[in-house]
Amino acid sequence: MPSTAITATLGTIGGLAGLALIGWPIAIWYEVRKCEKPRYTLLRTLGLRRGWFGRTRPAAEVRQYAPYLMAEVTMQGGDMEDALSGGFRQIAGFIFGKNVAPEGEGSRKVAMTSPVTLEMAPADGDSRKIAMTAPVTAELGPDNAYKVSFIMPSQYTKETLPKPVNPSVHIKEMPARTMVALTWHGKSPREAEVEKRKAELLELMAEAGLKPKGHVHCWQYDPPFQWRWFRTNEILFEVEEPAAATS
Repeated sequence: MPSTAITATLGTIGGLAGLALIGWPIAIWYEVRKCEKPRYTLLRTLGLRRGWFGRTRPAAEVRQYAPYLMAEVTMQGGDMEDALSGGFRQIAGFIFGKNVAPEGEGSRKVAMTSPVTLEMAPADGDSRKIAMTAPVTAELGPDNAYKVSFIMPSQYTKETLPKPVNPSVHIKEMPARTMVALTWHGKSPREAEVEKRKAELLELMAEAGLKPKGHVHCWQYDPPFQWRWFRTNEILFEVEEPAAATS
């Protein structure tokens, strides 16, 4: 009967939509998992907290990060959401091809670790696409200024990394440093959430005798359209003194 066929068709469409709804965030999670991330050595853990299904895990980690390059843009004014969105677009343009390859090396494709969009090379030089890495980082500075940055693939040095066409994008070399990180899963954080996690981390650091250095850092490992349960976020502080080995 026609009604039976329609019901079966609708059931098939619903089943496919359900599979897509489940499969899409898993596919994003897998792509993010493949992205290169900044290398670090775990020195020690701080505190305990209860996670899903009653399991306990460290509340925070003290990490020794290896040096890395990052592309950074400073966003003045506005709120955290606007700063991240505007900063992301500017640096993504650099990563996806709005750059000039080092003189004399010509143009070549760099292996991708995440899907990217192709753009035309600028008229004044060759361009390259740069592999996506995670996380996207944000640092809140004075006068409501946000520094939004992408960490560059470790295969590059400052000399071999393509140069940004956008003068607002700056390449910085970050030295090895010790940082304390608090990780959680949930939606993309905003000011209130950052303040809450910041207070939690500062309390853990005070109990361990660690003093923060500089501004708070917020690292986001997933795109904004990922399901909140799959999103990984971190709040970090650099510490003044190198931490002791894992205890």
